[in-house]
Formats: sequence, C-alpha cells, structure tokens
Amino acid sequence: MRTVINAAIIQDKKILLVKKKETWILPGGKPDGGESDLECLCREISEELSGTQIENAKYWKEFEGRTPHTGDIIKARIYLADIKGQLYSFNREISGMAWVGYGEAANYKISEITKSILSELCR
Repeated sequence: MRTVINAAIIQDKKILLVKKKETWILPGGKPDGGESDLECLCREISEELSGTQIENAKYWKEFEGRTPHTGDIIKARIYLADIKGQLYSFNREISGMAWVGYGEAANYKISEITKSILSELCR
C-alpha cells in the first residue's frame, strides 16, 4: 500500500483543493526516498502551488481509500497547515486550484478519499 502526505489548508472556512486530471484532491503527494512527511509536504506544495510555502504543519489524522486515477488503495497522512505566498501557477500534474467551502464540495468532482477527509473536517 502506497502512502501519501497531504495538507488540509483552511482559510475563511474554505479548504484548498487542487485539480489533478479531472479530480479535485488535497495538495500533497508521495515521499521521495527517505523524505520525512514534512520534507515531502514542503516539496510537494512548492511544486504544485508555485510561489507558496507551507507553515505550521501539524499531523491530524490518517485515512485509507482508493485513488481516483489508478484505483490503488492508499494511506493518506493528513496535516493541518497554513501557506504563505501567492498562488499563481501549477505544474504539469496540477491543472487548477480552488478554495472550496464545505457546502460547495458537491459542485466539484472530488476523490472519494478527499470526500472522507472533508466529512471529518466538517464535524
């Protein structure tokens, strides 16, 4: 089972989601080599959301679910975090980003694991 590290970045009661292919997910990704969770998260955020840096990352919870693209089962470790900097560009994997209010999530094609995370955050 693959492990991914994701950030739940919340501002003004909205969460930051990124669009990968046609699906909206939390920013983050899989660790390279011997990277720690926080090293991975810092690298992934800077790659996916150019011009930003992660701050105040604190481990929150772990989730298990299927990836929307390959159907593989993954384990996602979620960190609550802040970002600083200007969101202005994406990489070849990420085609968009949006601040999504909890009530707006139904308007987006969100991965099943991300839906589970959002549901927990709304409690």
